[in-house]
Amino acid sequence: MRPLGALGAVVAVLLTVVGVDALGDLTQNRPDQIDPDSVATVVYDVDVRDYTGGEAAAAQSLWGVCQATVGGEKSVVTEAGDAYSVTVRPAFGENGRKRLTGCLEDATVDRVWGHLVSLSSD
Repeated sequence: MRPLGALGAVVAVLLTVVGVDALGDLTQNRPDQIDPDSVATVVYDVDVRDYTGGEAAAAQSLWGVCQATVGGEKSVVTEAGDAYSVTVRPAFGENGRKRLTGCLEDATVDRVWGHLVSLSSD
């Protein structure tokens, strides 16, 4: 093997290792530091296409799947105007918000698309 060929192979392996490590850091599911007495209110809306149960049932189904992305005790889904609201105790942090937003907006339930309208915490 030529010296430049061996050097190129070593550089390629090093770049691959660094790239995989960086990707792992970006995609890790990290826990949030939370205040045990805090409360979060999640408001989201849904769009449906040919969902047989209607919009309210779609909102319930979507929350049923996505609530696992954040910890805590959850209230029932209630209608909030054109959207739906849920209270979570204790609140969750930035990583939880990202996981929840991803779940709501990723067509998790067939024919249902969610959108995080607001997230407030006390």
